[in-house]
Amino acid sequence: MTRLFALTGLATTLLLVAGLLASGLWPDRAWSTQLIHVGLLMLMVTPITRVVVACIGYVRDGDRLSALLTAAILVLVAAGGYLATR
Repeated sequence: MTRLFALTGLATTLLLVAGLLASGLWPDRAWSTQLIHVGLLMLMVTPITRVVVACIGYVRDGDRLSALLTAAILVLVAAGGYLATR
């Protein structure tokens, strides 16, 4: 799982850099802005994915307290995301 998160971080960085370079070279192209948007979306989704994976791992290990705390964090993140879109 650590490799997956490392690859996600690398992909996010590459997308953001490519989008910034493309928007500097071709500011009138929509795809350059879309690269930045995809990179930012991946940047936001990665921590949420880590919390979900941690919660699943705690449930599988039978660690109820850690699973409950991780689920509470996930609820807070979801509530923050919901409130941010209102």
